[in-house]
Amino acid sequence: MSSSAASSPRKRIVDAVFRLVARGGVAEASLRKVADESGINIGSVRHYFGNHEGLMVAAAEEVGARMERRLNAALPAADAELDAAGRRELVEAACHAVLPLDRSGRAELIVLVELITAARLHPEFRSLSTRMGADLRTVFREVLAVARVPDAELEAERLTALIGGLTFDLVYPHGAQDITVTSDVLRRHITALIPE
Repeated sequence: MSSSAASSPRKRIVDAVFRLVARGGVAEASLRKVADESGINIGSVRHYFGNHEGLMVAAAEEVGARMERRLNAALPAADAELDAAGRRELVEAACHAVLPLDRSGRAELIVLVELITAARLHPEFRSLSTRMGADLRTVFREVLAVARVPDAELEAERLTALIGGLTFDLVYPHGAQDITVTSDVLRRHITALIPE
């Protein structure tokens, strides 16, 4: 049995949305195209997600769920005592959880950027985009507080801006698109936050 046949219809649909958005943006993921791409009839796509907005919300929630799984795997136990190197590793792991630099993470980044971009012109995506931004800031505030970074609230804003810029650089052709450079930029910023 193929892996797509073994996965749930809902997962197949969301995976199809990812592929379509990565190829052609939010508008590419119409109900009809998602049905064709997933191999699931359009009636079932409507049953699970309702409309195009429902598909985009599901894609954004999947991006968030993947990030949350990576964050949970990266965070130390609540009672862990971390030295400076451990605190830097913690912040770096959190950054990589929200900015995945592996091949499969690229589709996530594209979906995320496309949804944020669509929110500028499509009011139906604005609350979703706003919530995603607020969640990111909350994660960084919490991680930086655990890492005992002074002024964690302001530094979370700086880190959010840095991650946003690096994300766009990795997705759009104007940027460096070199994950080694991206990792070096993150590491240098984190070392400045948490010196030796």
